[in-house]
Amino acid sequence: EARYFGRSRNEKGILLNASEARYELTFPAGKVPPVDAFWSISMYGPDANLSDNPINRYSIGDRSPGLKYNTDGSLTLYLQHESPGKEKENNWLPAPNGHFTTTIRAYRPRDEITRGEWVPPNLKTLSK
Repeated sequence: EARYFGRSRNEKGILLNASEARYELTFPAGKVPPVDAFWSISMYGPDANLSDNPINRYSIGDRSPGLKYNTDGSLTLYLQHESPGKEKENNWLPAPNGHFTTTIRAYRPRDEITRGEWVPPNLKTLSK
């Protein structure tokens, strides 16, 4: 069993566009998707296909090697076209240079998800 959470707009309802902004997705400490298998986030371009990128990364999740958690236990992922810098690249999901969508996949979701108690955090929009 799996649950999918799609997103095409930011916290203000504006279409996601990596040519105009950078985005952060921060899961508070202990609030990553509650699953018994694994979770991942995939990035899709305006044509609904995976987009080529310089690090050949098309999804990121709990099985991604080298994810770096913040000192408070939260996890910040960087969704943007350009690299966020070497120290943050392990948490970077490259976006196409334009509109994009994301999908969080939760495999073998726990009750918090199936009952609708867990919802993904909003994407934070940052200036380019």
